[in-house]
Amino acid sequence: MDVNRIASALLIDEDPGSQLANRQRLEDDGYSVVLAQDAASGLARAKELLPNVIFMHLAAGEAGSVAFIQALRAEDSCRHIRVVVLRGLPSVNATKRQLRAVPRDGW
Repeated sequence: MDVNRIASALLIDEDPGSQLANRQRLEDDGYSVVLAQDAASGLARAKELLPNVIFMHLAAGEAGSVAFIQALRAEDSCRHIRVVVLRGLPSVNATKRQLRAVPRDGW
């Protein structure tokens, strides 16, 4: 991977508090972050921007993320995009919520 290349990330997160914390953490990890408020706008942004990776926060259960991933995989231009599903833990500080680095090899 070219070390000068910044990985683009789409963050789909409905919750303003976790959105802020997740965005900050991703930017600290070197991602260029674009936000979407929900799965529908996230799918539109993914088609438009073709990010390297999509981070999707599970706010209200798994059903929305499964439908989103199925719709994303149905799009030829988007099916290669990696999706990381985030899930917050109530006992963990918001800035440390279940985020981990995604290997950027091969991007």
